[in-house]
This record gives sequence, structure tokens and C-alpha cells, in this order.
Amino acid sequence: MGWGTWVEATTVWLIDAHPLLRSGLRSQLEGRGFEVTAEAGTIDEIARNGSNGCAPHLIILDFALGSSALVALKDVQPQSRVVIFAESAELSHLADMFSAGADGYLLKSISPSALVESLRLVNLGEKVFPSMLTDFLGAMRAGQGTQERVRVGDIALSQREIDIIRRLADGNSNKAIAKELSITEATVKVHLKTVLRKLGASNRTQVAIWAVQHGLTNNGSNSGGRNGRAPKAV
Repeated sequence: MGWGTWVEATTVWLIDAHPLLRSGLRSQLEGRGFEVTAEAGTIDEIARNGSNGCAPHLIILDFALGSSALVALKDVQPQSRVVIFAESAELSHLADMFSAGADGYLLKSISPSALVESLRLVNLGEKVFPSMLTDFLGAMRAGQGTQERVRVGDIALSQREIDIIRRLADGNSNKAIAKELSITEATVKVHLKTVLRKLGASNRTQVAIWAVQHGLTNNGSNSGGRNGRAPKAV
């Protein structure tokens, strides 16, 4: 698509510690409706060598600089939209960054075309984040719904969590658990993270040991469903 001279370019600041990454971003953006007006490795550096007082439409900020850097940017450039550029997608990271004022959260593995389209959406006022987190958010909503909670010792668990713990204790992989319960692997991972937090466990082995101790196996006495069979997917 050609861009006529009458079309105002979307101005961008790039803040990332790696010059090579900034160079790659600049080459992908310029000439496609964006103009990189400033770049730096830190927010202090861009404050010193910024854009001569001109606020950018968008700021791409390295996740590694932290939510404090995002808050500082929003304080000095409240009208600019900030997109976090991260190595990985973690629900807790996304929540922290959006709470601090992020307008988008993109992975550094994103394709050039998807990057451009995502930035255009953010510039139009949309919130953008990795599509893989849709499953995570769906699982979070399911886990916060009307499912009955069952107490095992001092721990309150949902029926879905019990189903997953039971199968984990039997040695099933996330893929096998997902297939048996007719849910996605991403959903299994979300529930497992919740289970780890509730139990104060640091790995799957500790969860399996806890499950055996509390009878949460398919041969155990604490039933999470008739003969340990999975209920319909939520």
C-alpha cells in the first residue's frame, strides 16, 4: 500500500537496550506509515536525547526495563500510547504492565506484518496482546465462575483443578491431560499455575506427592468425579 505525502506518519520512540533490535524495528516501521523520531536504551537516555519536545504517538518499550519505566513514561508523555515489547507471554507480566498503563503487549518473535498491524490498532485506541493469552484469559474466567469449590485439607480447589491434579499424579503430560479433559494445553498450564500457588508447590512432582498424600489419584478415595472421570469441559 502506498502512502501519500498527505498522510501524517505515526511517530514512534524506540526504547530498548539492544541497538540491533532497535535498528531492525526501525527498518520494519519506516516507510509503512511510521516515523521513528527517537530511540535509546533507557528512559533516562531518551529524556536527554529525545525528540526536541515533540511527543510521539507511540512508544515501544522493552519489557526488561520494568513497569516503573512505564509509569515514568506515562507521567511525562501521558498522551502517548505505550507498547511493551517482551520475550515471552506471561499472564502475570501482562497484568502488571496493563495495570501500569500499557496500551499493548507484543512478543519480540512477532512477524513484521503483524507488528505493523498491531501498532496501527494501538494507535487507533485498541488494546493489543498476544493471541495465545486468549486461552489464558478464558481459563481465568472459567476458574472464577460458578464451579463448586471442594476443600481438600485446608485447600479450596475447583472441580477442574481436582481433575487436573488427579491426572498429573497419574503421570499424565499436559498434552494428555488437555486431550482427556477436552481443553487446550494453555488452559491446563493456567490451572496448574493456580494449583502450584494454592499448594505452595514449586513443581509438578510436589503437586503429585501432595495428591497422593490426600488421596487425589484415580485410585484414591477423594473423588473429584465418578470413578475419576472428567466432567464436561467448562
